[in-house]
Amino acid sequence: MQNIVLIRDPEHDKSFYPRFNLEDTSSFRDLDDHSKNVLKRLYYDYYFHRQDKLWRQNALKTLPALLNSSDMLACGEDLGLIPACVHPVMQELGLIGLRIQRMPSEPDLEFGIPSQYSYMTVCAPSCHDCSTLRAWWEEDEERRHRFFKSVIGSDDLPPSQCVPDLAHLIIRQHIESPSMWAIFPLQDLLALKEEYMTRPATEETINDPTNPKHYWRYRVHVTMESLIKDKELKTTIKDLIQGSGRSYPHIGEAERQLSRETAALALGKQ
Repeated sequence: MQNIVLIRDPEHDKSFYPRFNLEDTSSFRDLDDHSKNVLKRLYYDYYFHRQDKLWRQNALKTLPALLNSSDMLACGEDLGLIPACVHPVMQELGLIGLRIQRMPSEPDLEFGIPSQYSYMTVCAPSCHDCSTLRAWWEEDEERRHRFFKSVIGSDDLPPSQCVPDLAHLIIRQHIESPSMWAIFPLQDLLALKEEYMTRPATEETINDPTNPKHYWRYRVHVTMESLIKDKELKTTIKDLIQGSGRSYPHIGEAERQLSRETAALALGKQ
């Protein structure tokens, strides 16, 4: 079943549909180039053009009901190959998009550029459905070199592990981006301190969608009590937030407000 290229319509014996990701099957790889090109044209037409009107109609019918049922801010997972109608519909309905650096929405980029993200987005270096920053860094040596050169801007040999200084730089790029929200898995924040990097990076993934037996079994190897007491880590994260301008009140504003309240209280006592 995994290597079927065309799926027969159960209601029409002479009709077939292209299976999703048909290029990944061994059946497709065994075909001659002409047949591959014909099937690819049919595939992209079926999934990304022919159904576009239907996708848009259904979205404009169902999504407003979802949005009106809650005061929560809705985010659309607009990653990878998506129908052409997705971004116009999201813009029309005020839905914010998702930006994961390793899964750029621009077809000509291998890695997303956080400084160029639009305001109507949520950005993150990783998420629950993919490997963490540390694990991703260790997965592919050649990709690591390309990232180090194109994103970090260095021709030097990249470290084999995502050391705290590197994690700090990547997190800072995201937190300083124009995105409305910058959200980080706890595992990526723990990479800011070497003390928390003793656990193998491959064990940090929360969910692997390609593996039906790997799901939501991750447990943090650090207690909440010890994290609360870790002034160094908290200061590092606080400085990142304040330096990005995302903190509210802004730097100094909270202190000035406290001084005003203290002075007012003192006057009241007099």
